Amino acid sequence: MFRKKSLESHHYYDEKIFTQEIEHIFKKEWLWIGRSDQLKNRGDFITADVIHFPIIALRDNNDQLRGFHNVCRHRASKVLLRSSGNCKHIVCPYHGWRYNLKGELSNPSKFFGSDDFDHKIHSLFPIHVQEKFGLIFISLNKQPKFLDEWLGPFEQVINNHYDSEFIFHNELKFDVHANWKTYVDNYQEGYHIPIVHPQLNKDVIWEEYELNNTNECSIHKVPEKASSSQPGSFGWHFPNFIFNTYGRGIVFQRIEPVKPKWCRVIYNLFRSPDIAYDDFENKEGKYQLEVSIEDQKLIPDIQQNLQAGIYTSGPLSTKYETGVAYFHDLIIHKLNME
Repeated sequence: MFRKKSLESHHYYDEKIFTQEIEHIFKKEWLWIGRSDQLKNRGDFITADVIHFPIIALRDNNDQLRGFHNVCRHRASKVLLRSSGNCKHIVCPYHGWRYNLKGELSNPSKFFGSDDFDHKIHSLFPIHVQEKFGLIFISLNKQPKFLDEWLGPFEQVINNHYDSEFIFHNELKFDVHANWKTYVDNYQEGYHIPIVHPQLNKDVIWEEYELNNTNECSIHKVPEKASSSQPGSFGWHFPNFIFNTYGRGIVFQRIEPVKPKWCRVIYNLFRSPDIAYDDFENKEGKYQLEVSIEDQKLIPDIQQNLQAGIYTSGPLSTKYETGVAYFHDLIIHKLNME
């Protein structure tokens, strides 16, 4: 049985709660941070700041995927400064410490020549990394579930729409003046579709909207009208991994917590290789952008009211907003606030 009232408004701006979410949620879960096509060759790497932790994902000389904290074991400098590239070694730009692609320190500084220094215990700090659906996932959890186990039934739902032959189309990024949960709340219900998304509403049969909440994920199904070539299934996996199917491709989305009142929303669109870029962009690409902008016109205003001190909590529909209720129940459970 899901809750019938939303989270209280302080959950959307309180610094302490935001810190708890980072510690008890985002540091425990698998997080999507990049694409496999960025790491096709040996020595390819990407870097990212994940919940304020600088990280590296790379392909080593044995074609193995590896992940590290982007921090030198000497004096804590970032060892890679570019967002992506290719390297034979990882060389710290501060004092020149060099690591191989396994993260092992390979040239102990002359500074330690006469010291009792064991370079073998000064490798880069490792993190867990796996790939699925052409995406790179990392976990800061020291003992995470296997990615397949974490995905659970969500994996099969995506596989029903994902084709390994899909190619990367483009990426959209938006910094949004809203708590990350404000954005997820919006995704977790279709109640607003007839009002906020006029074109989407024309393309779907709103009266037959279905939502299944289980295994820390929500699967949304909105049957499309016969005249529509755009909408399909879409789904969310706790805490911030989302997919949408539009016409001839798939969109993966993540909502990154930046600050208590700010989040970053990132979309990666993939299309079939036999569809030209302009053809896909003028249809599916524009469609995705239109829906995103329609949401983003409203969400900052919602955030403003959540933190204004007037609104505290509101009722949730047991017919249309079970996804929001499920998400809120998971938040309370993960933060041990029952």
